[in-house]
Amino acid sequence: MRTFCRLLTVATLAAGVAAAAPPAQAEAVPTKVLVRAISRDAKVISSHVGGARITIRDVATGAVLAEGIQQGGSGDTRLIMQEPHARGATVYDTSNAASYVATLLLERPTVVEVTAEGPLSAPQAMQRTSKTLLLVPGQDVLGEGILLEIHGFIVELLAPGETAELKVGQPLEVQATVRMA
Repeated sequence: MRTFCRLLTVATLAAGVAAAAPPAQAEAVPTKVLVRAISRDAKVISSHVGGARITIRDVATGAVLAEGIQQGGSGDTRLIMQEPHARGATVYDTSNAASYVATLLLERPTVVEVTAEGPLSAPQAMQRTSKTLLLVPGQDVLGEGILLEIHGFIVELLAPGETAELKVGQPLEVQATVRMA
């Protein structure tokens, strides 16, 4: 009985020391994340329309892990707009498709919110969208990447101009250019 009590006491002591010791610092692992802001039923938000601002934020802490501007072309028109899309097929990962790539230093699996705002050169048409997902240290997200879909068009009013006199009850002629974001 005495031996049992002594073992129990040593085990309890060892557990107490382990609990009092600070946890070992996890090593940060570089993890690449590719993000693409795309326009609904259209192509990738390109540099031609100002690109898109991409932000990757740790959901638990609110800390910004990465932020930058998506740059590049609008992608392959034939693949994106004309060909049927099969599940798992490569559609946006082409040589000229705009993207933003960040290398995050992750110490543990991390829930992040990835946000895209764009098109940046058309403030009147700017939209914001986001996606929440789990990133695992060392498991890169490349290829098609994380796709964030922005709805809408870029509408630029041509007429009436800012100085036009408008009268209540009178017809109003409006001229605008409308293009995909």
